[in-house]
Amino acid sequence: MKFIVLLAAIIPPLVILTYGIAKARDGWKSEATWNAFLIGAVSALAALAIELALGYLLPLARTGAVAEAGLTAVLLAALPEESIKFFVLVSLAEKHVDVRRLQDILVLALAVSLGFATLENFFYVISAGGWKMIAALRAITAVPNHGIDGLAMGALLIRARLSGRAKDMTLALIVPVLLHAAYDFPLLVLRKDIGTIWFGILWLLVLAASSIFVIRLCNRMLAKAVASDRTAGRDDSSIESAGWLIAGGAMVLFAGPSLAAWAFHTKGVEVASVAIALSIFPIAFGIDSVLTGLKRRNSRRAAAAQALHCAP
Repeated sequence: MKFIVLLAAIIPPLVILTYGIAKARDGWKSEATWNAFLIGAVSALAALAIELALGYLLPLARTGAVAEAGLTAVLLAALPEESIKFFVLVSLAEKHVDVRRLQDILVLALAVSLGFATLENFFYVISAGGWKMIAALRAITAVPNHGIDGLAMGALLIRARLSGRAKDMTLALIVPVLLHAAYDFPLLVLRKDIGTIWFGILWLLVLAASSIFVIRLCNRMLAKAVASDRTAGRDDSSIESAGWLIAGGAMVLFAGPSLAAWAFHTKGVEVASVAIALSIFPIAFGIDSVLTGLKRRNSRRAAAAQALHCAP
């Protein structure tokens, strides 16, 4: 049973990391990626210490229920957690000797964030009474949200490395903080049983908007990173991943809603429908995986056809 609980905590982050590795055409044997993942996990302990200290020092309970939720989301969750991830990424993970491509930055940022999410997820799952439902819901919401934050940080750090502007470096921290806070705020208000319907809708809108924004940002910045790596001759280690993206995306498209529905299968059709709505992140990742894989496969076929046509 303990082994199953452990798997429930670590498999969801590894699934999302697989998505990032395939998207950046990287490999599982990268020491830099696993180094970033492990440091990210350790950094969760530092974030916990900071959050406990801030919670003790800041009298947020005096500000009112909604204001307290907003301040908690920013000051006690998003800012310390994303700041630590950013520090680990820029000061430690990115300095690894194996990091040669700009594309690697996206994987490293995702690995740091998911390492953090793995330890956090482990604590939530082992401390929960109904751990199966907690594990299922976190697999389709909280863990992918950490992945979204990491992808945003990585994409904007790529932009900063390409432009050399301090403004872009600042955005690589600020945007993940805002995304993280936007995710936490409606949930914290819901826990206080205030405006349940409206804040529930707001939370679902945040999931949809953040996934669309970050995936589009990643696609745009990753294309620029690939072009820069090829121009500089740094793209020779890239791995073709079209098949993995298509197959993996199709599996996630099926598994996400199925896992959500299973988590609420005893609670009736209405709640099951809500559960399926919660699988916005897996659906977004799945669609992007399939579309990216198909695009790469078509590009490869077009290149092969052109080469055959040009052959004497």
